[in-house]
Amino acid sequence: MVSRELTFIFPLDYLLETAVRLHAGVVSVKQDECSLCGVTYPYYVLSRCERCRKMYCRNCLIHDDEGKPICLGCAKRRLMPAAPRSKYAPLSRFLVRRAQYSSFVSLSFKFLEEVLGDSLPESAYVNEGWWSNSPSHSPSESWLTVGWKVERVDLTKKEVSFRKEKTATSDAPRKRQRRKPVSPAFKALALRRQRRKPQGPSKTKISKILARYRNIEKQRATPRTVRGKFKPKGAYEKKLYKAAKKPEETD
Repeated sequence: MVSRELTFIFPLDYLLETAVRLHAGVVSVKQDECSLCGVTYPYYVLSRCERCRKMYCRNCLIHDDEGKPICLGCAKRRLMPAAPRSKYAPLSRFLVRRAQYSSFVSLSFKFLEEVLGDSLPESAYVNEGWWSNSPSHSPSESWLTVGWKVERVDLTKKEVSFRKEKTATSDAPRKRQRRKPVSPAFKALALRRQRRKPQGPSKTKISKILARYRNIEKQRATPRTVRGKFKPKGAYEKKLYKAAKKPEETD
């Protein structure tokens, strides 16, 4: 059973004694950082992991069944060990990138070793069966899982050719779906002219008519001071004569 401690527990008399000695300058406490969280603590607060032998605070430590302190990183690796990495995984990544712009590639054995970062086994130089597209063969999984196959192997030139497999969905031409024949009765029903409901005048037209009606009623209610045609007086007439008197015209 694994238990995790999240709090610091120290005797009260020890803390008081340490505080007094620090205040008096008798002792200086050495400080260090936690290897996981990076927080600085006094040295006596940190503990050493039994696996990686690094210093950690008590918030980053747990205890195993035997009561030994183990850091959270070592505990995670113990519970979930990393899967073994295949030697030919770099070849899979290379072929995936190659598939973006090409479906065929011819590589020399020397270039393959540069991609893998390791040398090929002796059987790859001698036996053509090593390059077979067998799913049970460990090296074959590196190119079969990403959709490639070995097309040709030349042991004299020390070259191998890979070709990208075409998927069934991409190769098969898309068949044009034919529409089902429509019966004449359905056509007559679809093309039948629908009756439209009679629509009254819009609200905008009604509001405009009412506004015009109110304006006409308002004009009729106000008395008109001037009747007939009104002709404004000229400037000469206003200057020489008064409004009530006007000279008679003579021949």
